[in-house]
Amino acid sequence: MAPVSEAPLTWSLETHNGLLVLVVAGTLDEISGESLRAGVMELSRRHRAGMLIDARALSVATAAAVTVFTRIMDEARRWPDVRVLVCAPSAAVAPLLSADVLNPRLLFTSVAAGRTAVRAAVPTITENMLPVLGAARRARDVITEACLRWDEPDLIGSATLVGTELVNNAVVHARTMISMRVRLQLCHLHIAVTDGSAEHAVRRPLNPHHVGGRGIPLVDAFSAAWGSTPLPTGKVVWSVLDRPRDHS
Repeated sequence: MAPVSEAPLTWSLETHNGLLVLVVAGTLDEISGESLRAGVMELSRRHRAGMLIDARALSVATAAAVTVFTRIMDEARRWPDVRVLVCAPSAAVAPLLSADVLNPRLLFTSVAAGRTAVRAAVPTITENMLPVLGAARRARDVITEACLRWDEPDLIGSATLVGTELVNNAVVHARTMISMRVRLQLCHLHIAVTDGSAEHAVRRPLNPHHVGGRGIPLVDAFSAAWGSTPLPTGKVVWSVLDRPRDHS
C-alpha cells in the first residue's frame, strides 16, 4: 500500500432532506478509527435513523484501520431502524473494504445510491398473538411465510427456531398480549417480540437437572446479536440473524 499524506481525521454531520450524512475526511488509522466508531454510535443512539458515511475524502494509513467499519456495522445492527451505509470510497480505499471487512450490501459507489437504499421501504410483517400454546406455532408459520416471500429460504430453520423461543418466552413469563415483528434489513433478518412484562429476558446457565429454560440460550446460539429493551408498557426482546452473503 502506497504511503498517504496523513491529514487529521475529521467528520461533520449534515442533514439532506432529513437524512443524516456523516462527511469523513482525512486519514483513518486505528486510533482515530476508534473515535469515529464512538461518534457514529452516539449519533445512531441519539437519532435512531439511517445514516450515510460519505467517504470520498477519506484516506487510510494502514489496511487494518478499515476494520473499524466492521465494528460500526456490528453495533448498528442492534437497532432495527438504523441503517449505516458507507458511500463513495476512493479508488485507493475501496479495495480495502473487502467482504470480510464490510458486507457488500452496505457499500455504495455514490452518495446518491446510498440515499436511495437507506430510504427504501423495509419489508415488515407484524403479527399480534394471545399468550396461548398455539402462539409459537403461529410464529413459525408467519416467519416461514415471510422468508419464502422475501426469497430467503436459507433463514427458515434458524429464524423459526428463534421466533418460537422468543414467543414461548413471552407466553410463559409475560402472559400478556404478544406482538411479533419480522423485518428484512439489507444484511440481516430482525425478529422482535413485544410483551407487557417489564421483566427482562436474560441468559441463565443451563441446569441439566431441570426441564425448560433453554429458550434464551438457543436464541443466543443462533443469533448474530440479541437483546431485551425496556418499553414504557413492557419490553421488546429482539434477535438479529445474518442473511447469507452469497444470496441476493
